Amino acid sequence: MAKTKELSKDTRNKIVDLHQAGKTESAIARRNDVGPPSRRPTTHRKKHKGPVPCVLGSSHGQGPRRPKPWTKILAFRTWNVTLLGGKEPELVREVARYRLEIVGLASAHSLGSGTQLLERGWTLFVSGVPHGERCRAGVGLLISPELSCHVLEFSPVNERVVSLHLRAGDRCLTVVSAYGPNGSVEYPTFLETLQGVLEGALTRDSIVLLGEFNAHVGNDSDTWRSMIGRNGPPDLNSSGVLLLDFCASHSLSITNTMFKHKGTHQYTWYQDTLGWRSMIDLVIVSSDLRPHVLDTWVKRGAELSTDHHLVASWIRLRRRMLDRFGRPKHIVRVCWEHLADPSIRRIFNSHLGRVSTRSRGRLGTLNLSGPCSPPPLLMQPSGAVAVRSLVPVAAAIPEHSGGHWK
Repeated sequence: MAKTKELSKDTRNKIVDLHQAGKTESAIARRNDVGPPSRRPTTHRKKHKGPVPCVLGSSHGQGPRRPKPWTKILAFRTWNVTLLGGKEPELVREVARYRLEIVGLASAHSLGSGTQLLERGWTLFVSGVPHGERCRAGVGLLISPELSCHVLEFSPVNERVVSLHLRAGDRCLTVVSAYGPNGSVEYPTFLETLQGVLEGALTRDSIVLLGEFNAHVGNDSDTWRSMIGRNGPPDLNSSGVLLLDFCASHSLSITNTMFKHKGTHQYTWYQDTLGWRSMIDLVIVSSDLRPHVLDTWVKRGAELSTDHHLVASWIRLRRRMLDRFGRPKHIVRVCWEHLADPSIRRIFNSHLGRVSTRSRGRLGTLNLSGPCSPPPLLMQPSGAVAVRSLVPVAAAIPEHSGGHWK
């Protein structure tokens, strides 16, 4: 057995004191890291101890992000519902769950045209075939309760096109829901109907087209610049060429191709049995709204017993800033004191007499009261004219040279 060296009593006491001093310092350091007790959520990171600072906003250390009062984001949606009859309660639940505001409906297979009030205050505007005919298409627009009171005009065109004129803030919108035919023979007639709707819209209105257009537009953004983007599928057919030519003639942009997403968030129609998929449900806006489109993509979670996905698009509408009443930015001072000179006053009275004679028949009696009346210096009689008037005194203003009045 190895021999161990026995320490002296003084040495053992020094070791104990050093050990207690080190333990005390480490305990104090740990207490400083923890901080005062708090009920806020704590982190699970290994290198951090204590409460997590609760910071609201986009960057660390800033306050909560406040919404801008002069901007409003509208959520537009288009959806091929494949026979709407009987599915209105499910539709309202889905649009309320996704916080939608304007929904364009295609393939509704509805009879007649009119307005229907649904649950939770939603309003449905439908345009279908006349009673007694076969339902082949049918379109509609579903408006949220907040925007229902801002609808100005409802125009059911036919079973494939319906338009709505509404006001959103300081901007007026013409929202069109369309359902394009499958065949290329009927497609020019469908575009002529759309052209008639756009020509009937007001000049200052912004245009939003929602619906299933049954057209493959491709991604050739170099040929169709500002009409489409480079992020869409490469498929292109004859109906797509006609639709692109229509968009070019009316300064419209297809927003589905302007944002990069995965294929699952681009294709709006699918056929699992054959493995087919395509992007035929589109959101098209006018050129003035294109810079304000935030994103357009497919919402795959919405269910309504249809083989089409819900397409969502967010547009930020900037409201016009209110005019602030205050001092004008440019102030011009009229040197009335120079009228004390007899020569300048004589020129001013002569000019004033010519102007008043020329405008007496057109203006009638002048209103001599108001804050813009000239000073009492003009009331001194000199010459033929000695009246108070609102006519500019260009002859009484001296020349300006070198920053000083002559």
